Amino acid sequence: MKNLLLLVSFFIFQFSFGQTLTPKVDRTSIKIGEPIKYEVKVDYKEGDKIIFPTITDSLSHHIEVLGNKLDTIKTDGKSEIVQQLDLTGYDAGKFNIPSISIQKNNQILKTKEIEIDIQDIAVDTTKNAIFPIKPVMEEEYSMRDYWNKYWIYGIVALVLFIIAIVLIVLYVRSKSKISGGKGYKTPYDEAKASLKALDAKKYLKRGEQKEYYTQLSFIVRRYLGRIYQFSALEILSDDLVKYVAQKPDILPEDVQKFKQFLFDADLVKFAKQEFDDSTNETHRKWMEEFVDRVKPLDIPENEDLKKDVVTGEKYKQFNNN
Repeated sequence: MKNLLLLVSFFIFQFSFGQTLTPKVDRTSIKIGEPIKYEVKVDYKEGDKIIFPTITDSLSHHIEVLGNKLDTIKTDGKSEIVQQLDLTGYDAGKFNIPSISIQKNNQILKTKEIEIDIQDIAVDTTKNAIFPIKPVMEEEYSMRDYWNKYWIYGIVALVLFIIAIVLIVLYVRSKSKISGGKGYKTPYDEAKASLKALDAKKYLKRGEQKEYYTQLSFIVRRYLGRIYQFSALEILSDDLVKYVAQKPDILPEDVQKFKQFLFDADLVKFAKQEFDDSTNETHRKWMEEFVDRVKPLDIPENEDLKKDVVTGEKYKQFNNN
């Protein structure tokens, strides 16, 4: 009788506390950080009270929990509660997945421990050699990037280009006006055009006699220098008068008036002398007549174009001794 009671007590103890569950794993050998699928099933029927333990982020010091899921399935009229865990480890070695306690009504169900082998990851040092730090790679610029960065320089360059074009056009036009629109002109034509242009500047009305006499002197000197082929712009006034006096086609009275004009022009330019309107008009009128009187009579049509020895400009040479 006593033995019978012990045997009954043993079965009751086994039934209440000693039932063991065998979990399933998809593999028992992994590399560090790889996952293991862990699954444990508990049969149940209506009215059963089943309590699974609260799973944290690890089951032990070496076994980490990546995911936890509870599900109910029914197959062939059989009902089961399934707990699925995703486990891994970050230390190399052999470790046991610890037992989990599950309460079913008044019973405590325990899972078997499962040994897993966590293998270290081999590192090929020959393929992971340490190289010098590479320099920072510059990002390739598109045309839009360049424009956003340097647009101000582009605007400045465009403005300068436009200004340069305008200045060139104005210069060409001014040269064209001075030359009367002709590529080559006779000394007479140039002198007459220059006198007309001088009048248009109205220096005398503004009281700018120095500028007026400077240009008037330049016009007559250049005219004589081109006609007689000598450097009239470079010699002194007295020497110029002596040279002109030797030309048989220049009247003696023109020589005297020319001498007086050069003397008065030097006074205005260098001594700040100012003359009245009558004197200025007399010099201007004589200059027009003088240019007409010494104008060459014949212009050979087949004469070659030659350069002025003073200015380097081209004109037709005249045989006027």
